[in-house]
Amino acid sequence: MDKTVINLRLAELRRARHITQTELAEKIGTTFQTISKWENGVTMPDITMLPVLADYFDISVDELLGLKPLKDDVYLSEETDSEGFWDKHSEYIMRSRAEGWNDDYLGFLIREVWKIESKVSVLDCGCGYGHFAPMLMKHLPEGSSYTGVDFSQAMTEHAQRMINNYNINGRIIKCDFLRSNFKGMFDVVICQSVLRHIGNSKAFIGKMAEAAAEGGLIVCIDTNRELECSGLYIDGMDYGELCDRSGAIKHWRSELENSARDYAAAMRSAYIMRELNLSDIDIRMNDRVAFVCPEQENYSERLEDFIASKSLWYSDEGEAVERLINHGMTRSEAEAYVGKPSKICEYLKSNAGRAAFTQFKGKTITFGRKGRK
Repeated sequence: MDKTVINLRLAELRRARHITQTELAEKIGTTFQTISKWENGVTMPDITMLPVLADYFDISVDELLGLKPLKDDVYLSEETDSEGFWDKHSEYIMRSRAEGWNDDYLGFLIREVWKIESKVSVLDCGCGYGHFAPMLMKHLPEGSSYTGVDFSQAMTEHAQRMINNYNINGRIIKCDFLRSNFKGMFDVVICQSVLRHIGNSKAFIGKMAEAAAEGGLIVCIDTNRELECSGLYIDGMDYGELCDRSGAIKHWRSELENSARDYAAAMRSAYIMRELNLSDIDIRMNDRVAFVCPEQENYSERLEDFIASKSLWYSDEGEAVERLINHGMTRSEAEAYVGKPSKICEYLKSNAGRAAFTQFKGKTITFGRKGRK
């Protein structure tokens, strides 16, 4: 986004004070017609009037111009722990999970790290569209079973088709996992890319432990936001600009403080497991680093999925900018943050057939046992 948009907050400030345009005009020495033109965007206040207006409302000029959030703004949650959010973002999930795992490493974890040698029952909490089920089940001993739980209608329907197509011994349940009742039922309880999107990761991991049988394995797989921001390199683009997360930390901290959505959930999972008295706690890192270049046979498909995943998150960039300003970013920070995916997509589209990129998501795999000492 090349041009900063001014969002003069005058009308809402005036209404919050319960004064008319005429009364405001009298206070600052102008006419109600001028106030009306300012509020309707016909004209803007002269630069000399901005500090007068800001002083009257006891705010900064940046707050008046909508470049920073007002102190009393109602917090606009991202609502990533709601069913409606993920129903709308189901295509994004499907497009963004393609580069999730190296198949050999998943098999290594199951055989050599977790030592799963006999059949197990698996609960996948927040299973999404079921993409992990076939990857996981192919490595588990014969006779193992799979249960996937998610609260998105769109994704549970897709997940059911997925396990049917792969003839997986399992089922998909549409429900809110935090309100479920799976006490002591499963040998392996797993979640992937869930914790950083929800409001209470400790309650979620606690519910996972409750669903596990005695000695059961609890596995939390998630991405650290700051590592992810530094993990994208696109040949021909400025790496420093790609890594730049100016303002993003304000947004993440605001979400943590106001809705308990934890941008560092991947790093804190082990400590939550300690609090829950799990044993044999350890952490691995997913070894997957996606490298995409024109010489690969599946180049076009991988490039298309990557471009689609980047373009699908912000369906309304204007609304996203206002939300991020509400979360503490300046307008310039919010516009740069929201505009970056579009800039990336435009570059890759215009260089299709030549563009190459590397993506490392910094995904951690934290695990522990229930009750085993």
